Amino acid sequence: VEELRKGFQSLGQDISMAEVQDIINSTDFDKDGKMNFEEFVAMVRLEEMKEKQENREAKLDLEFRKVFKEFDTNGDGTVTIDELKSVLQKMNENIPDEELQKMFQESDIDGDGRITFEEFKTMIEIRD
Repeated sequence: VEELRKGFQSLGQDISMAEVQDIINSTDFDKDGKMNFEEFVAMVRLEEMKEKQENREAKLDLEFRKVFKEFDTNGDGTVTIDELKSVLQKMNENIPDEELQKMFQESDIDGDGRITFEEFKTMIEIRD
């Protein structure tokens, strides 16, 4: 465990003993409490996959933020129904008021009359 932790630290990764143990447990296929070469390769691949997933999520989050800023026309960090309607009209998306109201209410999870970034992201993900 300590050897692996030192290896991570030499690569600039500050990792706790518990995290190292979790990594070992997730790749210790023969359950001997040690990491052989095959298990090490599996660990590296698993970490690479996690990093790629985190990068994809970060890029997607950045894209959501860019789109959110387009709808948040007054820059206050939230989107009102008027902002939503205005931007959709500029995009030639003429959604009937009833449908827009319903979509807005479904997205405004806390019911405060404003859509936060997290609520907006949820709304976009559900509609995809």
